[in-house]
Amino acid sequence: NAYGYYLVTTPEDIGNVIRTRRRKLGYTQEEVAAFNQCSPRFLGELERGKNGANIKLVLQIANSLGIDFYMGIRGDEDW
Repeated sequence: NAYGYYLVTTPEDIGNVIRTRRRKLGYTQEEVAAFNQCSPRFLGELERGKNGANIKLVLQIANSLGIDFYMGIRGDEDW
């Protein structure tokens, strides 16, 4: 994506963004997991979009890779 924005609607979408960014930065799953104090298995499951991920840890990992999350409200301009 040329703009750096991705529509995220599934756990797989989140995992794809995290995996792509990790690889672009040249980090292994083990390095990112160690930095975020989680297991490489957790990170691998997150990157594959497995359900049940701890949202706090997901956001922490994303943040450590320089990924920001934005939320938009569809169809409600008065929100």
